[in-house]
Amino acid sequence: MKEKAIPILVSVAIFALALSPFANAAASLSIYGYTDKAQYKPGDTVTLTFWLYNDGTEDLILKNVTIQYPWYTPIWGGNASIEGQDAVINPAGNWTTSVTFTVPNDGRAEGGDIRIVAWTDKTIETAFFSLNVASTAGIMAFENMDTLIMLFTFLIIITLICTIIIAAAIFLSARRPQVTWKAEQGQ
Repeated sequence: MKEKAIPILVSVAIFALALSPFANAAASLSIYGYTDKAQYKPGDTVTLTFWLYNDGTEDLILKNVTIQYPWYTPIWGGNASIEGQDAVINPAGNWTTSVTFTVPNDGRAEGGDIRIVAWTDKTIETAFFSLNVASTAGIMAFENMDTLIMLFTFLIIITLICTIIIAAAIFLSARRPQVTWKAEQGQ
């Protein structure tokens, strides 16, 4: 039995060595990034900085990066595409870029996640980054607070002036002198 086991083990070992060049390590890519401010309002300009980090053991060739904003719809658009220009990302290396875009001020702006999809020759990786957009109602209320205070001040001043005029009219009408014409007509 030992004599039959040794040739079988040797043939299995030779077969395993013959197939070993086809065994590759898994490609691994991570996406990291941040925005330049914590919160935005409609019409603000956003700078998104992100980098792709190759934490695998083999080179990756970057083909394309797609950025999808929270207000994306197929009709209105709302995404950007960056060609990778076949950039090689070495193991423990990275590829960095910054993208600048404007938050729409036509009512489509809403907070949510920015989706980044990176295509390489061996893997596709997706990451999400938070984008906080303030609601328009809250912005307008606090932006024009000085105008509101000025209008209330004018309202109080006009109310006081009208109150003084009405009080003076009542005071003068209660203490009015007798009309001399009625007394003369009786004589």
